[in-house]
Amino acid sequence: MISDKVLFVDDDISTLKAYKRQLRKQFSITTAIGGEEGLAQVVERGPYAVIVSDLCMPFMDGFEFLSRVQEISPDSIRIMLTGNADLNIAIKAVNEGSIFRFLTKPCEPDTLANMLGAGVEHYRLVMVERELNEKVKAMSITDPLTGCYNRGYLIEHLPQEIKRARRYERCLSVVMCDIDHFKKINDGHGHQAGDNVLRMFVQCIAGSIRKDIDWLARYGGEEFVIVLPETNLEGAFTLAERLRRNTARMEIEIDNNEINISASFGIAWFDRDTPDEKVLSDVIIDSADKCLYQAKRLGRNRVIG
Repeated sequence: MISDKVLFVDDDISTLKAYKRQLRKQFSITTAIGGEEGLAQVVERGPYAVIVSDLCMPFMDGFEFLSRVQEISPDSIRIMLTGNADLNIAIKAVNEGSIFRFLTKPCEPDTLANMLGAGVEHYRLVMVERELNEKVKAMSITDPLTGCYNRGYLIEHLPQEIKRARRYERCLSVVMCDIDHFKKINDGHGHQAGDNVLRMFVQCIAGSIRKDIDWLARYGGEEFVIVLPETNLEGAFTLAERLRRNTARMEIEIDNNEINISASFGIAWFDRDTPDEKVLSDVIIDSADKCLYQAKRLGRNRVIG
């Protein structure tokens, strides 16, 4: 839910009480005495849609306060109030604090209410646009059928994982996996059944890898790639073997009948002693793919690394 809260910061308690009394029917008002208390409110109770600060306050003036607010809560709309109507101060407030509006005191309640309304609406538009952009970005890197990452994400982010591992002298493993005899499922039961199998296979993998560390991408068709940072060959083999067993135990209902599937796995990995020419994303993917092909050639339903 997008916030519609408003925070007033001033060093005068009576002024803060007046703001709250005048505006509480229209807005969710919180007040803070001075910059330090205001920053604590932003950190502990934010986000706020609009933050209104007086300019002249002891210990921390409005410029410093709103500049620090911008670092903590950059999307909050910032408004400055002051009894000094100097144009140069207004320009400085807008430029240095990225201020939405600069108002002089005393400010008529209706004028202030209209400005707060404009600020809240601007904040909502910013947040709606951000949410939309995040959804578009998520769609661009996500496989629409299974919900895991797509091949484009793999191509873009695997080199970054490799670079990070090399920088900190860590190991990294890549597991390529493929559902055995998948074409028979599509041919015998239809593509919808095949889609269900793919989704269940991805759920099986996602439930076994480390959240926010390991990640899974659909490479193409029924092939998937699992990226395992800070995981050596032994760790990758243990995971792949567990996934192989779990896949073989899956019972999938199709046309009122239960079918079983299996999967094959190929592993590639490197550590800090691996030569640079072997630590390239294309080389690693190709190595894992060759191991996967060998697993298929040796009878499927196995792990080769």
